[in-house]
Amino acid sequence: MATNARGYPEISFVDTDTETLVNALIQSYEMFTGRKLYPADPARLFILWIADIIIQERVNIDFSAKQNLPRYAEGEYLDSVAEIFKDAYRLEPEKAQTTLRFTLSIAREVPTAIPAGTRATVDGDIIFATLEKLTIPAGSMNGDVAAECQTAGEIGNGFIPGQINQLIDIFPYFGSVENTTESAGGADEESDTAFYERMRESVETFSTAGPLGAYEYYAKSASALIVDVKAASPSPGVVDVRVLLQNGELPGEEILNTVADKLTADTVRPLTDQVTVSAPEAIEYDIDFTYYTQEGGALSAEAVAANVQAAAEQFKKWQASKMGRDINPSYLISLLMQAGAKRVDIRSPVYTPVAENAVAQIVNTAIVPGGAESE
Repeated sequence: MATNARGYPEISFVDTDTETLVNALIQSYEMFTGRKLYPADPARLFILWIADIIIQERVNIDFSAKQNLPRYAEGEYLDSVAEIFKDAYRLEPEKAQTTLRFTLSIAREVPTAIPAGTRATVDGDIIFATLEKLTIPAGSMNGDVAAECQTAGEIGNGFIPGQINQLIDIFPYFGSVENTTESAGGADEESDTAFYERMRESVETFSTAGPLGAYEYYAKSASALIVDVKAASPSPGVVDVRVLLQNGELPGEEILNTVADKLTADTVRPLTDQVTVSAPEAIEYDIDFTYYTQEGGALSAEAVAANVQAAAEQFKKWQASKMGRDINPSYLISLLMQAGAKRVDIRSPVYTPVAENAVAQIVNTAIVPGGAESE
């Protein structure tokens, strides 16, 4: 039996097969009228028109019925069926955060107050505003304060220290401003697939004994950027939580702090648990191989080269999208063969086991075309 992308058997509430319906209508017409319908008969063309309308209605009915099942539901329908799960709500877009350091032009004999909402920018388009009032003590030259991007989504992520350095709201004795941490934590609205998986995991939270599955659920609820979480208990009362972001990216300080705040809330963490949140261990590997094409093959050398490059990128994404996924050159070979290579000589990677709290991270990529070979 066929299954859908969420792992359950495919079902239909009504038959939407056009040919079956048309045959049934024609047979009924011929039975009641006693005359044969030929392909060009106007009555047959009318029946085909009626069948098209009926099929469209059946498709709509089938779609509507499926939206009542979480595994088929999409968009606002999925939001609605989430009410049958415990405290499951789609994650809204989030704003990236960072820490801004303001430096005065001179040390003053009195404290200097920088109001909340003071704005700094990267390029005039991406703007960060301070979240609270900053007071630089008398005699000090600088002070740090948390700031948030004014635009929700991933657009505010990835600005390394020093890039957010243009002040919009100038104040007396201003010297300079710059971010001291890489901006992170911005996320687009949670996708249907991620929301569905998290809804299913919400049942883990019914226990009050602190199951590892509950920690993983709450960690994923901290940000839509998080694609994988592994919780482990290396010793009694100690919980080690590892977090992986989209596209295999390792989380920075801002995301880790967000997850830690979520997991240490009084309504989440059992009283005796000591929770640590960190990035997974990075197991580095290289891709280095030579591929050969089929002489006189159906694909040109240029087409195979493009396919091979795409296959290597697909392997990198697959390898980095889940913690505990062993570095598997066999899968790389299968992708390259599907891409049109006649054979491949893999020098790296070699099979490497990856621990549950670790993730494979690509370092160098070398793809060498070996030319065409006869069969």
